[in-house]
Amino acid sequence: MKKLVLIGSLFLIFSCTQEESSNDDLLRNTPQSVSQRFDPEKVNIFKGPEVEVGNGIARSWISIKKETGIPQELGIVLTPEALENLPDNNEHGERYIIPLHLKARQYTPFDHIDLNWNPHGHLPPGVFDVAHFDIHFYLISLEEQDAIPVWSPDTDAAFNNYPPSGYMPSDYFTPPGPATAEPKMGKHWLPVNLESLLPFTKIMIYGSYNGKLTFVEPMITMDYLMSHQDFSEAYSQPQYFNKGGNYPRRYNIYHDSKTGNIYITLSDFVPRESTPHNL
Repeated sequence: MKKLVLIGSLFLIFSCTQEESSNDDLLRNTPQSVSQRFDPEKVNIFKGPEVEVGNGIARSWISIKKETGIPQELGIVLTPEALENLPDNNEHGERYIIPLHLKARQYTPFDHIDLNWNPHGHLPPGVFDVAHFDIHFYLISLEEQDAIPVWSPDTDAAFNNYPPSGYMPSDYFTPPGPATAEPKMGKHWLPVNLESLLPFTKIMIYGSYNGKLTFVEPMITMDYLMSHQDFSEAYSQPQYFNKGGNYPRRYNIYHDSKTGNIYITLSDFVPRESTPHNL
């Protein structure tokens, strides 16, 4: 349903020796003013490989506190040119796989980022049918993600096998059936107060498939990114976690006024223990 721009072999191409580890600019020509958001005496920054998006570049990065080993911020940075010359197709969207640095995969439960460009939005009508980006932070491997099938009566049971009570935020819901079931994604979970968040400019979505949490997903409209507004907000958390690790509690959008670079991140990480389902 979505065109795969960068296939899974990308992870093999970009070995650890090719990933960057430094406290210098997050992207070429990024001024030090952004790097100074992080005290180089207190954090290390690790950057994933650059990926072409539109006329520009996207890449992932993570900052990790030297003293505690707890991540400070994980996300992607887009050059302003990445918002130019994006495809205008009639499908659900263009797909870009953004690999994470090895340190990000070691210090968080996340495996990779799947960036989707939706030039005409998607269902439901009147809600998300405007041009926007979906930024999926996946907790499963790319191979597991790509194995999630198209919804059908035969696959309905796996899509609607929800995580046990407490393993998704209590104030999120997903309708039964195929309404929010997507191949290579799973079921989408929405805040129960969705109506109060409209008209849509930005929102945090959860995903699940076959009994497991699969992703957290900031969705952000093109208009909002072009407005150069900065934003930071806590989002709802599950009570239990199938996979232990350092989990974020906030999502953020901010801009560099000198370069136009856009940062979309997760932050406020805390350690979470793995909790077995048979509580």
